[in-house]
Amino acid sequence: MNFIIQFENVLSKKAFFRRVLLFVMIAVWGVIDLATGYEYSFAVFYLIPVSIAAWYDNKYMTTVTIVLSALTWLYADYEAGHHYSSSIIPFWNTCARLGFFSIFASLLFKIKKNLAEMTLMAMRDSLTSLNNTRAFNVEYQTLKRRQPKKDQTLAVGLIDLDGFKSVNDTYGHSKGDDVLVEFAQVLKQSVRMNDVVARMGGDEFVVILQDTNSQGIEEYAKRLRNQFLLSGLKQRYGIDFSMGIRIYTELPDNLDEATRQADQLMYQSKARGKSQTTILA
Repeated sequence: MNFIIQFENVLSKKAFFRRVLLFVMIAVWGVIDLATGYEYSFAVFYLIPVSIAAWYDNKYMTTVTIVLSALTWLYADYEAGHHYSSSIIPFWNTCARLGFFSIFASLLFKIKKNLAEMTLMAMRDSLTSLNNTRAFNVEYQTLKRRQPKKDQTLAVGLIDLDGFKSVNDTYGHSKGDDVLVEFAQVLKQSVRMNDVVARMGGDEFVVILQDTNSQGIEEYAKRLRNQFLLSGLKQRYGIDFSMGIRIYTELPDNLDEATRQADQLMYQSKARGKSQTTILA
């Protein structure tokens, strides 16, 4: 199983290896096709390189693979001494194989696209379009594995809206949802490209700040406060937020422990009068 996973990773990440493999596979099938003669059909085996190209590469490379597979079959068929009643037949068969390979590749492209869309939907919060807890956990585990190699400091922050319940009670849950969507935009505008933001549920959000330090955390906290004030949410709805941020030179083994520690810091912020940020290095 590990070998299969590693092989898939190589196919998806190593373009040069993948494309060399495609050409080698087509050549090998061609040699076998030629050696076994025209009585044995090897057309189905050409679907293997076509499948690899369609799933792991782009449409241009898939088209090249389809054409090479069809031409290789035609060459092997001719060299094997296959005689037809009409000279048009082998070219007709080649066109038929081109069509078959193309339809097969198109179906794989469609499946791949639908799978990507479904995966994205499963990893996104339906209201705010931020990462959900599932996606955030995947990102966390990835960063956990990379951190020792990169020797970087990361920070986990938990953010909870203050006074959000009164928004639902006063304006209704629909307006409360609008507030959450706006606040999610504030969070996205306040982080860098490589930082991670997610909605944990309700009015609770979490962030991971990569490659940072105490000064970077202070700057982020100020930037977030400024973005929040510019959004007008506080002026319109009377809400604010409390935040707790824990800085790590080594992330805990699981996300629950990291968020628990950040959650404790966040409640310290609330205990100090809310609308505060507590940072622990």
